[in-house]
This record gives sequence, structure tokens and C-alpha cells, in this order.
Amino acid sequence: MQNQTPVGPLVRSPARRPSASRLARLGFWTLGVLTLVNLNHVFNMTVGTGWPITLGIAFCCTLLCLLVRIPLRRNLGLPGFLIVATLASYLFIGLSVVLVTGVEWYLADITIPFRVGLAALIVVATTFGASAELGRLGIEYLLKRILIILTVTCIFILATPFLFEYVYTMPAHLSDVSEISRNRFVGTYTDPTLAGGVACYTAGLALVFLNGNRYRGLAALVLILSSMAVMVTFSRTAFLTLAGLLLFFGLLSISSLRSRRGRSFVVLMIALIGGGYVLLLFSAESFVKEPSPSFSRLVWLRTFGAEYQNLSDPRMTLWSLGWSQIIESPLFGRGLWLFHNLEGAPRCRMGILCGVHNSYLMLWGEAGIIPFLLYVFFTGSLLWKSLMLPQSLATNAVAALTFVFVMASLTTDGALYFPWHTFILGLGCALAVYAARESRDRYPSGPRPVVERPPQQDDLAAHATPRPRSHTT
Repeated sequence: MQNQTPVGPLVRSPARRPSASRLARLGFWTLGVLTLVNLNHVFNMTVGTGWPITLGIAFCCTLLCLLVRIPLRRNLGLPGFLIVATLASYLFIGLSVVLVTGVEWYLADITIPFRVGLAALIVVATTFGASAELGRLGIEYLLKRILIILTVTCIFILATPFLFEYVYTMPAHLSDVSEISRNRFVGTYTDPTLAGGVACYTAGLALVFLNGNRYRGLAALVLILSSMAVMVTFSRTAFLTLAGLLLFFGLLSISSLRSRRGRSFVVLMIALIGGGYVLLLFSAESFVKEPSPSFSRLVWLRTFGAEYQNLSDPRMTLWSLGWSQIIESPLFGRGLWLFHNLEGAPRCRMGILCGVHNSYLMLWGEAGIIPFLLYVFFTGSLLWKSLMLPQSLATNAVAALTFVFVMASLTTDGALYFPWHTFILGLGCALAVYAARESRDRYPSGPRPVVERPPQQDDLAAHATPRPRSHTT
């Protein structure tokens, strides 16, 4: 009889990880800097045009799509396909409705189709580059480098008076930004709400590292800087978003309150919420270029109420107006760009009509219910994956970034195609795919194979027929 070789345990072959050339890696990080720091607006405020940066973004995206060879299905995953489908359906249906109904072309913003197409390209290219960098660097080093870039944006937000005094040359078509920046800091962004959203992205990643007990010193410093940046923007959306992030990660730390790490995390959050706000109320006037006597009162009212008429938030009125127009054409919408300049809305910057200030209503109002539902399913799929998969750095990062994006979508009508948001969306899609693959590798599902092994000596002894005992008389 032939000797049988014992069959060992089933060994999972290592998955082949995507890789990229040095040129592709340079393109990915260049894309991250161009989009997250919003150098397009910096060029607008200094040179007078941002087209060189737009061309640079398109070139980096094309470079990544050509050099990083990753199967599209494996790279994008379900969230990636949903966001690309959202952008494509919004553009196709919205333009079709405009052509069929014959909307007045003087209302048209011809840059929107190009911005939406560039947004889809950024999402795909970012997922390609982030997937390749995850295979080369790992999750910690990738998120650490993204966090450093975002920290630079927070420093620029805090340095807004310096930028407007010594760097920006104030072209005529953007002169209204100076009015906003007197008491509300914007940094390299055009609006305090947009600046506050990016600061919340930074705070979210810092909380991810603190909760995961990684780079605690750097994460704590970045969390303090980003919280200060949120405060000086005076954006109520950013205030609520930061509070939601602190609450979410505070709940995650409840189970570890008995440990030293859990207690220190909760103490840090309390210090940020209480101490940071008190500091802002009593000493932030020295940071403002043109402080007013009621500056501290302005901070209080912006947070907890709107007693003055000029502090009342018009978003609720714009949402109600947009909803009344959605009801008139709920299936296919009214056409592209019509909810960016909402009929019947008050005048905003440079005398143009205000937009609906809500990305969900914008999609539904301009292109109908299909892109709206795709958008809801996209954000829902990211949140579902982050909550259902085992807790890790990747899942916590997906949850934090998605939450900030959802809050930004509720208060702005262009979150879908702003370059920094689309870069974050591509990063979130890559992290969701990475987290799902990591979960499958760590907790493989399915029945384990039954392995037969040759009988051992102990087994033979156990199954041997026992001898009868001898009875002595």
C-alpha cells in the first residue's frame, strides 16, 4: 500500500495587489494637492484665471487612468459605479430636457457640463490611484499623507487675513469674496461653507487616527487646528458636522472608557468643544482683519440662533421654493442649471439668482428622480459598508468622509462636482473596496474543507477492543 502524504491546512494564496509606476504615483499626489487645496481658486485670485489648474487636473486624471492597470469592477465597486451613473444620468437627462423644452439659453451656465464630466474623471482616476497606493503603502500611510494635505488647507483657512492682504490681488470678477472674508474665513475657497466642509474632512480623518490609536500626537494637533478652522468659518453646517463627528467617534470609544486611551479621547473632545468655543468667543477678534464690536455676539448667534434679520438662514426658503418646482416636473426635472439660478429666488453674488443650496434637490429638480435615487443609493451604500463591515481604519475613514459629504450636499448645490469633494468620493470608493477585501481575507466565509489524516497511535488505542479484567479470588 502506498504511503499517503498528510494534507495540510488550506493556505490562502496572497491576493495580487495593484501597482503603479512612479509617474502614476506622482500624478495621484499632484491630483490630491490640486483638488484638496483648491489651487484653481488660488490662480483665480492671483493670476485671474484658473484654467491652467483645470487642465493640470485633467492631465493627472488621464495619466492615472492610462498607467494604473486595475480591472474597473475590482477598483470602483458598487459605490463607484453608482456615483459615475449619477453624474452620467444627471448630465444626459438634464441636457436632454433643456433641448426638448427650449429653455432660454441666456440662463445657461455652459461650464456645468464640463465640470460634471471632469468630476466623473476625477472619481475614476482617484479610485485607480488610491487603490494602487493602498497596495503599495497600506491604509495608515495613505491616510496620513492625505491628512497632511488637508492640514495645509486648514492652515490656509486660519491665515485668511494674510492671504487677502499680501497674496490675493482681487480680480474684479471675484471682488465680492472680500466682503465675505472680513469676519468669516475662507482660505483658498470661495465660500465659508465650503471651507468649513474641508476643515471637517480634516477633523474626521484626525478622529479616525485617534480612535484607531495611530499617530496620536499628530492626530490630536491636527484635530485642534481643524476645529479652530471650523470655528472661524462661522458655518453652521460645519458646526453641526463637527459635532456629529465628535459624537460618532465618542460613541465608538464608549466601550473603551475603562482604558486610558478611551478616557483621554473623551477628555480631548470635551476640551475641543468647550475650550475652543470659549476661546473663540473672547479672543477671536484679534484674528479678524476688520473686527466689529459685536463679533462675539455674532459667533453666539451664528451657532444658537438668528435673532437679527440679516442672520436668518435663507436656505429653508430656497428649499421650499425648489420643492414647489420639483412637484411640477418630478420625473425628468426642468433642465440643467435651472436650480443653480432658481426662478423666484433672491439675488446673490454679482446680481445673479441664488441656487437651491441642496445637491439632492438640485439633482431632482434639474434631471428628475433617476439621478436623485442613484445619489441616495450611492451615499447609502458607502455608509452601509462602513457600518456593516468590521471596524477598522478603512471603515471608520469611509464613515467620517461620507458623513461630511452628506452634510455638505444638504447645504450646497454643487457638492457633486466640486474637485475636492470628487477626490474625497473617489478615495471613499477605494477605501470601501479595500475594507471589503480586507474583511474577506480576515474573516473568510463558507464551510471549511474536511481534511482527512492518517490514523494516529492515540486513535488506534482509543478504538481498540478492551481486554476483560481478571478477577482474583
